[in-house]
Amino acid sequence: MAITAVRTVIIYIFIITAMRIMGKRQLGELQPAELVVTLLISDLAAVPMQESGMPLLNGLIPIMMLVALELLLSALMMKVPFFHRMIGGKAKIVVSDGKIDATAMKGMRLTVDDLMETLRQQGTFDITDVQYAIVEANGKISVFPKPAARQATCGDLSLNVPDNGMPMVIVSDGKVSQWGLSVCGLDEAWLSDVTAANTCTVKDIFILTADKSRRYTLIRKEQCA
Repeated sequence: MAITAVRTVIIYIFIITAMRIMGKRQLGELQPAELVVTLLISDLAAVPMQESGMPLLNGLIPIMMLVALELLLSALMMKVPFFHRMIGGKAKIVVSDGKIDATAMKGMRLTVDDLMETLRQQGTFDITDVQYAIVEANGKISVFPKPAARQATCGDLSLNVPDNGMPMVIVSDGKVSQWGLSVCGLDEAWLSDVTAANTCTVKDIFILTADKSRRYTLIRKEQCA
């Protein structure tokens, strides 16, 4: 039992390392070749975990080979456009100027219900509001609305809005995020001023967010109890 547990931990760490080497992608963003490698790695990892009599190295070598092939394939796809199109596919326009391209949808085995569901998820309920809908190589659908259906921006309204950056988590459950402080251009002295102004310590804070303008939101732990 102990040997099986140790083998499982080793394989677990090895798989995490392998996936980190392959890069960060969500499952829905995987290219076909990447999805195949991910599925094969999951199957290969199960064998040495279940077969305690099998040499551990015999289970790790095939995984290393798959990771190496994936890295080689990624390099070839970056260097050779034709190879990229052949392996990863290419994007296709299925809606142009509010009109559905039935031929393109049939070739991709995409139903109207699938298309409309994706449009609704992106906030578009009328097909005539769509300038372009493009099926990407990973199967996701990108939607570009017509000008009249797009949300107005500050630029459209000629508004001069200051750039305060995005709110960052500075303190989470009593722990300070140095990365959050650096992104907002803040420091420990500012944090000390905030805690003093709110008569609390960092340990009392459940969450503290702030932006570059030093505007912050502070929630104490007792408020979440």
